[in-house]
Amino acid sequence: MEVAELELERRSRFLNSLIEKKKAKEQQEQYDRLNVSVRASDMPIPLQTRAFKCAREQLDSMPGKLHSKRLALALKKEFDQHMVQLGIA
Repeated sequence: MEVAELELERRSRFLNSLIEKKKAKEQQEQYDRLNVSVRASDMPIPLQTRAFKCAREQLDSMPGKLHSKRLALALKKEFDQHMVQLGIA
């Protein structure tokens, strides 16, 4: 019985590593599509992706020079709406 448990544990670790690799690859592909690079973040990945998409949409809609206040307000508005939907705010 102990050998079977060890084998199940080994397989479980192997499958978990495959899942983590796939998630990392998908996340990197998403970052490549959005043309972003993350140095450090304590934000959950789905929220990061949402922020990147919103920022990319805003940047693409800005002709010429970057308007940082406009970008910050758009991100705040997006996340305020998200928090209201979740019932947090």
